[in-house]
Amino acid sequence: MNAEKLNEVLKEVIEEARNLKIPVPFTISEQIKVNPRPKKRFGCCRKQGEKFIIEISEFILKCDDEKIRGVIAHEVLHTCEGCYEHGMQWKEYASQMNAAYGYNIKRTSSFEEMGVESEILDGSNKIKYIIKCEKCGREYPRQRYTCVMQKIKAYRCSCGGRLYVIKIHNENKECKE
Repeated sequence: MNAEKLNEVLKEVIEEARNLKIPVPFTISEQIKVNPRPKKRFGCCRKQGEKFIIEISEFILKCDDEKIRGVIAHEVLHTCEGCYEHGMQWKEYASQMNAAYGYNIKRTSSFEEMGVESEILDGSNKIKYIIKCEKCGREYPRQRYTCVMQKIKAYRCSCGGRLYVIKIHNENKECKE
């Protein structure tokens, strides 16, 4: 999907949301920014001054058009008041969009669901550490040793569980730190 088509889809998604009486602000940039740097996130919504900027990761341009449209819809909902996070209001609006237009908007999606190969494990982007939750098992892959890992006991998973660090020594070996 090219830049012109992305911007057209953005306008259509905004109109769809407004047709459902979802209060999408009029301060969204009409230009979607395509970012080549992210390897794990599909999109994001940033606020610059009074304007919202919708950004998608370049690698999702390999997805089919409906998946890209869903990512754009997900980010548009973040522009609504009280929806910058994935709270109850955001979930309600996502549910309305899903029911009305057949989207599959949710908090997170996997590379498999999106129909793209994970580029995280390629080349120099090799995962060297994984932060893992003892309670829910959620994993946070990392390419380098971060300050969070240095003070891991001070952090918790969103479920409230304790976190620990796994160091990946090679393709087949893990070591809990």
